[in-house]
Amino acid sequence: MGWKIDLIKNVVGVQERLHNTGFHTVPGIATASVYTANDALGTQFVFRNVPKMGHIQTAIYLDLDDEGIETDIMLYSREIVETADHDAYAPSDLDLESLIGHITFADFLDLTTSQSSTASGLFLTYSAPKGEIWAQMITRGTPNIAVASFPKVSLTIIPLGLWKVGR
Repeated sequence: MGWKIDLIKNVVGVQERLHNTGFHTVPGIATASVYTANDALGTQFVFRNVPKMGHIQTAIYLDLDDEGIETDIMLYSREIVETADHDAYAPSDLDLESLIGHITFADFLDLTTSQSSTASGLFLTYSAPKGEIWAQMITRGTPNIAVASFPKVSLTIIPLGLWKVGR
C-alpha cells in the first residue's frame, strides 16, 4: 500500500551551478622590496560579475614567487578606502561595516618553483548588491616579490537563490 500525492502543482528543485571568478593577479605590488608583517600586499582589486548573494566555498592563492608566507585576503561588499601597497593595513570603521570576511592562506603546497594554498569548506555567506566583491591582500610575513611573479587569487562561489519553482 502506498500514498498517492496529486496535489503538488509546482515542483521545487535545485540548480547545481558554481561560480568561479578565475584567477585575478594582485595589482600594485612593488617588486624587489621587502614587506613588513601586516602590510597591504598590493592594492585593492575587485571580483566583478559575482552572484549578488552566495557562499564563498573555496579560495585559491597562487604564490608564483615561491615564498609560502601566510597571507590574508580581506573581502568587502563595496569599494573601500584603499591602503597603499607596503603601508600597514588599517581599514576605517566605516569600511569594516562592508566586510564580508577574511580568508587566511597559511598551508602551502611546494610546487618547486611556486607554491599554492587552498582554503576550502569556507561557506562564507555574503551579499554584494552590485555583483562585486572588493579585495585587499595582507601579508603576515616579509615577502620580497620578484618581477613577473605576482600572486593570483580565485574564488569559487555557490550562488544563493538557486531554488527553481516549476519544471
